[in-house]
Amino acid sequence: MEIPELTELIWLFEDEPQGAYEDVQWPVGLHSFQLTRGAISVLFSIDPTAGEAYIRITYVSRLRPLGRLTVERLRSGYEGLKLWFREDRKEPVALQTKPAVRL
Repeated sequence: MEIPELTELIWLFEDEPQGAYEDVQWPVGLHSFQLTRGAISVLFSIDPTAGEAYIRITYVSRLRPLGRLTVERLRSGYEGLKLWFREDRKEPVALQTKPAVRL
C-alpha cells in the first residue's frame, strides 16, 4: 500500500496521530488524526499494515430554531428526514437514510 509520509499527514490534519494502543507505534496498528474547521470535524483513521482507512465527518452545529420535522418513506425506496426552520429558509434540509446516506 502506498501512503504519504507521516509528516505529511501531520501537516495535513495539523494533528499528531493517536494510536489505538499506547504501546503500538506508527506505522503498525490503527492511528487516527482529527481536524475541525468551523462546524465540520473530520476523524481520519488508518492502519497501514492492514491497508485500511476510515473517514468520519461530523457536522457540529445546532439546527435551530426548528419549525417542523417530517419522516419520508417513498415507494422508490427513499427514506429520510426533512427539517424546516422557523427562519426564512425556503427549502428544508433533507437527510436521506436510504438507499444511501446523504445530506
